[in-house]
Amino acid sequence: MELSLPPLRPCRILRRTNRFVVEADVGPLHLANTGRLTELLLPGTRGHYHPRPTAKTRGRLYLVEREGVLVGVDATLAGPLLERLLRAGRYGPLEALRREVGLRGERLDFWARVGGREAFFEAKNANRLEGALALFPDAPTSRGARHLRLLAALAREGYGAFAVWLVQHPLAEAFALDPADRALLEAAQAAREAGVVLEAYRVRPSLKALRLEAPLPWVWR
Repeated sequence: MELSLPPLRPCRILRRTNRFVVEADVGPLHLANTGRLTELLLPGTRGHYHPRPTAKTRGRLYLVEREGVLVGVDATLAGPLLERLLRAGRYGPLEALRREVGLRGERLDFWARVGGREAFFEAKNANRLEGALALFPDAPTSRGARHLRLLAALAREGYGAFAVWLVQHPLAEAFALDPADRALLEAAQAAREAGVVLEAYRVRPSLKALRLEAPLPWVWR
């Protein structure tokens, strides 16, 4: 399964100017990722962007090169990648699907009816790597913990509940939640006990597409 990318052009990263803008040799680029990305956005790093000029940027950054491989940095693509899995029947025959579902003061990525059962899905992006271990989050995320607590409540009420991490790094061999974010880890442990399905998939970027690969083994730290 693949998610196509728009036409990309090369660039060189100069520095990150704020949460959503990277200065490159082609000018400022939009970065759809609030993580720190300190090991990926080093000065001189080669990147790949889609040119779409706005009042503030020259385009959108999609990929960077790290350790000889392409790494995806657009966090908003986690949802479309999860949708590929849903439509491919990964969670059962898909009968209905709604995106961006508001529920109890939060917003989850998908509501679906799969195999005759209602289920809720949340997609999370990851691209931080330590050795071969993908780690989430790259910065503390109170929102992530809230989503997991909501999914846990839904699972206790009898709904299907899924949290899926899409790891846009081809060198990842396993996945873990960073214990430094204690609230997130505790929420994940409680969600698992409540019946929430927690998964991670490796995604292999190319200049043309993001390709979904096998599920990653989960490591609890």
